[in-house]
Amino acid sequence: MSLAFAYHEPYYWMVFLPIVVVLYQLTPKRYRWLILLCSSYLFFFCWSRYLVLYNIITTGITFVFGRILSNMVKVPKDVDKKAFIAKRKRILFYGIMLNLLVLGVLKYTNFFTGIVYSLMRKEFTPFNIAVPIGISYYTLQCISYLCDVKNGKIQAAKHLHKLALYTSFFPTIMEGPITRYKDVSKDLYAGHDVTMNNLAWGFQRIVMGLFKKILIADHMAAGIKVIFESYRFSGAMSFLCAVMCTMQLYMDFAGTIDIAIGSGKIFGITIAENFRQPFFAKNASEFWRRWHITLGSFLRDYVFYPVSLSKPVQKITKWTKTHMGKTCARYVGPMIALFCVWMCNGLWHGPKWTYIFYGFYYFFFIFVELLLEKPVKDFNEKHNLNEEGWGWRTFRFIKLFIIVVIGEMIFCARSLKEGLYMTVSILTRFDISVLKQNIFEIGMRPHDYLIPLIGILIILVIDIFKERGVNVQEKFNQMKTWQRWGILYILIFAIVLFGAYGPGYDAIAMLYAGF
Repeated sequence: MSLAFAYHEPYYWMVFLPIVVVLYQLTPKRYRWLILLCSSYLFFFCWSRYLVLYNIITTGITFVFGRILSNMVKVPKDVDKKAFIAKRKRILFYGIMLNLLVLGVLKYTNFFTGIVYSLMRKEFTPFNIAVPIGISYYTLQCISYLCDVKNGKIQAAKHLHKLALYTSFFPTIMEGPITRYKDVSKDLYAGHDVTMNNLAWGFQRIVMGLFKKILIADHMAAGIKVIFESYRFSGAMSFLCAVMCTMQLYMDFAGTIDIAIGSGKIFGITIAENFRQPFFAKNASEFWRRWHITLGSFLRDYVFYPVSLSKPVQKITKWTKTHMGKTCARYVGPMIALFCVWMCNGLWHGPKWTYIFYGFYYFFFIFVELLLEKPVKDFNEKHNLNEEGWGWRTFRFIKLFIIVVIGEMIFCARSLKEGLYMTVSILTRFDISVLKQNIFEIGMRPHDYLIPLIGILIILVIDIFKERGVNVQEKFNQMKTWQRWGILYILIFAIVLFGAYGPGYDAIAMLYAGF
């Protein structure tokens, strides 16, 4: 019998987390990090058993290379500076490659070997390779750690256990956020007391996360599955699937991130926000600055900037300027760096063509937006069009909404062929009458639409206040006690009474936990 339990399951927030909190508070401050570390490895073991050894190996590799890099911050007097800098770069490269090697062998061997076999027109039997939970998340954390040590932004951990807690911390191990060592290291080892304020704040965030995950996201799972299996030939049903996939992914991921952030806050540990009202974005580029923020910032800092500033790209830019003019040269560097970012983004999600296409998909739209930015601005100025007017904002929202929902449908599709086929059906076979006839034939009854819709409207109202600069959490805490607890009880009862439970929902897991 599996001992694994997800953040949204009662075993986590009613048993595991309370026990950890009590043990943590009863332990002297100087040893509280040990409670967190043991709890993290226990959580990891429940999910991946002895595959936790891969996390320990990766942590050990990162620790050793971090210590070496920390001793190479200053150039010794009698050493050639260029040779010293080159050596430091090589060590960083080896450290990153070893981390990526562990990730690549475990996660991508079958995918790339299958491609080779298909090119050779031979049948391939996949290797039986087990992948530990959270490997894509903690690998990126290790890479950011090594880069920051090399660049002198942080001091390397002097003790292995300090780095181990950073790479295995149980609230972030399954779905992130992808934290930076400099942002969480002090809090992880400080042994903060569990205060009533932090406990209340964390509890409120966990309840909101459960509301998004159980009440909204999970209600859509059955309908999405049926459409992919039986109704993908209809454009109207495919579009419904696209919208539902987008809402499910958003509420599932944002909800579990809320639980992770709330869990960390109980221990006085501030975990980075991962969403900032993404559907209020103006374009695809801004959407991704608001969605999965920590992945986006990682790719920006450790892929986009290094690639765009690399010597090969600088040489290509210089050649383009000489032979094709300044205008083309202005875009060639960002285009190459952007391509690398979105290729990495697609592959990071997993070894599937749908994810790789998803990366190309956003690369295309973001690069087109970059090319059109100045012409559109000039057009609006010439015709006195207000970019913040209702007409332009409505057009902008519809355009972004269509880009996002189509992208998420392809992302969720079982194969790239299926995702593209459904996209074409939306454009060529959109018959609203088919939607009317089949909307209740996909395993969803009227209340399965109504409950998530009400939940989405509640989240929308909260996001509107946030977008207008209102600190919703602070306003909530300023309410009278009976008002705060009244709202919390309503949310809890709604989760218990209307949440997606039962045999039909047993298979619903956290969607981003598989990446």
